[in-house]
Amino acid sequence: MQKFCGIDHPIAGVVLASRVHRSGATVRRADFGRLGLEFEIAVRIKSDVPITRGPCTAEAIAPHIDGVGAAIELVDDRSADYSNLDVRSLVADNSWNGGIVLSDFVAKWPDLEAVLGRATTDGAPIGEGHGRDILGHPFNSAAWLATQLNSRGVGLKAGQVVMTGAVMKTVFPEAAAGYRFELEGIGSVEVSVR
Repeated sequence: MQKFCGIDHPIAGVVLASRVHRSGATVRRADFGRLGLEFEIAVRIKSDVPITRGPCTAEAIAPHIDGVGAAIELVDDRSADYSNLDVRSLVADNSWNGGIVLSDFVAKWPDLEAVLGRATTDGAPIGEGHGRDILGHPFNSAAWLATQLNSRGVGLKAGQVVMTGAVMKTVFPEAAAGYRFELEGIGSVEVSVR
């Protein structure tokens, strides 16, 4: 996704509670400037992550994670020109977050680096990727976020959900369809676009 957006570092935004949906939700394209779907691995924070001075690592954050799930981020890029993105504007626009759709979280999961995620629309394959496509391992994303928050004197809190990043390029629905994202050994999440 960083390459797709032409940036050389992760970015973050917030997910408002009113924009959190369960698997099976229906969203309307008309409610977005241009709706995009990002197929991701979500993690749930089990316990407050201590604020530290140095960078947080995947190994340090792992004990603070008690759930992993399949997720679809709803993004609204407002028909952005990807050849000329202004990262500051992207961040100021809350990293285009328009909501998330979550599967159930599982307490036991396979090796996330190797886990394969497959996306389909109305049953037809549209893309796939592995956990390693997210900064090498999804926990690296959560550690990066913890480090950024720590630099502001804030930490990740128990119960928060971290969207770790997409395993493939964003998909932009052009018509009504059903989308499914399945993570091997973890579960699946679905959203209907109308």
